[in-house]
Amino acid sequence: MKVYLIRHSEPTYQQAIDAGLQGFGRELGGLTNNGIAIAQKLAQQPLFEHVQLILASPYTRALQTALEIVRFNDIPLKVELGLREWQPDNTGSRTDTEKQASVAYQLYRQHAGQRVADSPLHYETAAEVKSRVLATLSKYAQTYDCIACVTHGEVMRQFGDQQDVAFCGVREIIVD
Repeated sequence: MKVYLIRHSEPTYQQAIDAGLQGFGRELGGLTNNGIAIAQKLAQQPLFEHVQLILASPYTRALQTALEIVRFNDIPLKVELGLREWQPDNTGSRTDTEKQASVAYQLYRQHAGQRVADSPLHYETAAEVKSRVLATLSKYAQTYDCIACVTHGEVMRQFGDQQDVAFCGVREIIVD
């Protein structure tokens, strides 16, 4: 199955910051006006002529990006938890602050996506991210020939050259 991995568009976290949200609450930021325009431009690309289904991460920025794509294309949309962003706290409690999440990401990058045994933070490893995403995508391989997935930059890095991905950047992968 051909899969177009699409990074969400340009987000703003100002509402979540103003509300003092922590942990998963920080993920509730939507798109900027520019982000909406970027997503609308992406939605008009010819790659969507072949897409049979759009999957989206449940995070607001990914959902709003997927919404803009669906507005311009008659393609069904489904939300998949497995397409969520890398987790700075993989314990399931996710009460981290912005500073703790930043430290976790620095450790993650410093150790090339690995978590050292004595790490003070239990962040998700690169291998765990890739495994989670592949398990999610493989559920669709027998039914679809071509899907698009609106997800996140760190997810997409697991399926390429580890370079940053632009907002609404697209990577094509094959999933069996």
